[in-house]
Amino acid sequence: MWQLLGLILGGALLKLLLSLRKIINKRNALKKLPSPPGAHWLYGHDKQGPFDPGYKWLIDTVAAFPRVYTLWQGPVPIPVMVHPETMKPLLTGAVSNIKSEFYDLFVDWLGSGLATAEGAKWKRNRRLLTRSFHLDILRTYTPVSNDCVEVLLDKLGRSAAVGQKCDIYRYLALCTYDVILRTAYSYKSNCQVEEIGQDKGMDVLSASETMMWFVQERMFRNRLLINPWIFRLSSNYAKYESACQYLHKFSQNLIQERRKEISHKVDTAEPITKPRDFLDTLIMARDEDGTRLTVKEMVDEVNTFLFAGHETTATSMTWLLYFLSKYPEHQTKIREEVDEILADRDSDRISFEDLGRFDYMTIAIKESMRMMTAGPLFIRTLAAPYTVDGFTIPKGTMVGICFHQLHHNPTVWGDDHMEYKPSRFLPQNIAKMDPFSFAPFSAGTRNCIGQQFAMNEMKIFTARILRRFRLSLVTGEPDVVPAMNLASKPMKPLYIDVEPTDRAS
Repeated sequence: MWQLLGLILGGALLKLLLSLRKIINKRNALKKLPSPPGAHWLYGHDKQGPFDPGYKWLIDTVAAFPRVYTLWQGPVPIPVMVHPETMKPLLTGAVSNIKSEFYDLFVDWLGSGLATAEGAKWKRNRRLLTRSFHLDILRTYTPVSNDCVEVLLDKLGRSAAVGQKCDIYRYLALCTYDVILRTAYSYKSNCQVEEIGQDKGMDVLSASETMMWFVQERMFRNRLLINPWIFRLSSNYAKYESACQYLHKFSQNLIQERRKEISHKVDTAEPITKPRDFLDTLIMARDEDGTRLTVKEMVDEVNTFLFAGHETTATSMTWLLYFLSKYPEHQTKIREEVDEILADRDSDRISFEDLGRFDYMTIAIKESMRMMTAGPLFIRTLAAPYTVDGFTIPKGTMVGICFHQLHHNPTVWGDDHMEYKPSRFLPQNIAKMDPFSFAPFSAGTRNCIGQQFAMNEMKIFTARILRRFRLSLVTGEPDVVPAMNLASKPMKPLYIDVEPTDRAS
């Protein structure tokens, strides 16, 4: 008995020593990489505030270390790639890597949807879902986006009439949520003008916001809660679980109702031969052998696209309207472009064919996304060693890909990278740059599947808003400061004044 206990304890001690040896070897290897000075042996760079609002540390660090550096998160070293050449092998899969453990924070909510899936499962689902973003389907979404923007314009008009300043992110978040529900799921929620049907004081938008709050809290503010056991014992866990269950139930109901509709059409000899939206694609998708997605897989993808389909677009639109309000000369150029395209029309509605004609608007949107990228940082785990600039990073190391630093890297974008200059994206200028210099939707094999959907939506929003209103920052309000969350949002509400143009109806 004592011998068996001794063997067990000896084995556990040996395993612990081997793990410690591996950790020490990894730390010693990563100490060879350049790193900002002042890292504490226990707290690392934490006390320097690397992710503090305003991102000053990030901007200063990429200027000093424009290719790769090691960020010490407490005692844990995380090499961070900030240059196209050091990122490209990770983004293209030339160096094998997988999602980091931070993505586990989304699993209860998003399951194994496209945002969290790996390997063969990700490849299979990406292939099955790509058809939802085919040109012919994107074309059908344009009228829906116009309809949703009509509601937004009416709300902005009423605010302008009484001189009320607008919390622009809140207006845009409701509108983008309306768009994704109507386009992807053909679900009319009226969320812009009235509360969605509630269950236990919760609706689909508030439940999503609750889940985002918890992920942000665990990732950036209270790292003890990353441990699932500690998190389950926390005082707010019941609220988290309730929101998660609500979203899963909502998605299941959407799927169930659509499956009934499709079955009824088949029974009445009115089969749906082509998917009409994303939900149709999920239900009708088949592998070569006829295998369908399970209900659980469909729920995971519905939740993933409800989140990804509105949050980043609302955030990107918020920053765009901020920059256009701050630098009205660019707002004027876009408005003139829109007026020219819509000249002699009876309606301000944007057609699918119009979207490719907004040349100046397009470069203004891209420059806004460079200045403030919605998804500022991604963490991956190396599945193989990676040699960068002569240093070998061991397998199993978490590495960062910081798009905010990439987009403010002075060796890539010049010393004026903090200036808003849409001319950077003129064809003759962008042709001289590495294609991986600009990656607001990530890049490589795992780029955002919905990026064209998002760009189309932003163009419709921008054209319709600027056609109807002149935008300006509210006098006396402090300048806007970005804060690191799941998306780079303004730390405080961003208020914008809207004044009707002579095109307002």
